[in-house]
Amino acid sequence: MNKIALNIRYKTGYQFNWVAWYLVIYVIIMFMLSYALIKTSLINISEGSLVYRLWASVIWQFAIAMRFKEDFDFFLTLSNTRKDIFLSQLGVVFGFSAFFSGLIVLERLIVDHLNNVFGYHHITDPFHFFAPYGTDNLFLQFVFFLVLCVCCSLFGLLMGSLFYRFGKKFTLTFWLVFSSIPIAFFPLLILPSQFSISLKTVGECLRNFDVLVGSGVLFILTIVFSTAAYLNIRRLPQK
Repeated sequence: MNKIALNIRYKTGYQFNWVAWYLVIYVIIMFMLSYALIKTSLINISEGSLVYRLWASVIWQFAIAMRFKEDFDFFLTLSNTRKDIFLSQLGVVFGFSAFFSGLIVLERLIVDHLNNVFGYHHITDPFHFFAPYGTDNLFLQFVFFLVLCVCCSLFGLLMGSLFYRFGKKFTLTFWLVFSSIPIAFFPLLILPSQFSISLKTVGECLRNFDVLVGSGVLFILTIVFSTAAYLNIRRLPQK
């Protein structure tokens, strides 16, 4: 247990620096963007609002979790077992997921307060209609984003361990498939056929999203990804 605690402390230390820079850059960009939109009258009382953006941190969580090779090799040099390494990664994932989920809820409170002060309306950002932002239950919103962050992080951990096992060919294949998804999907938005997907339909799906069901699905995916990552890491050879 002492080794796991030391591993978590080490990884949390350098990752917290990355988190701090990420948040500083985020705040600066959002301040400049909001100020510019207000000064140029591109958003005003009748046309727009300040918007939520910290939900995108789940993508950052996924990307950070894929940084697996360096941590794995370093922890092995400290005589950690592969189980110790997995549990250490899991501890850091839960810690930062809870941290970011709290910030997402806090941002929602701040943005809603500022919109009320300035008299803006939530009509410019589709995520204002997307549950859990559509719910007033902040605890339920926190739980949803917590499970979402953990799920994305463990998926990133799984991908990072698979990259380590199979090498550059698997990495290249993954990113080719990942990057081809939007290329294949977005043309469907403009196809003049009965199979086309309209933005209005997508908006309705977002509005009808069930937070509890979504959290349950994400929880199941979290178990699947964590199990797969553990099984892969447990027999992972050192390179």
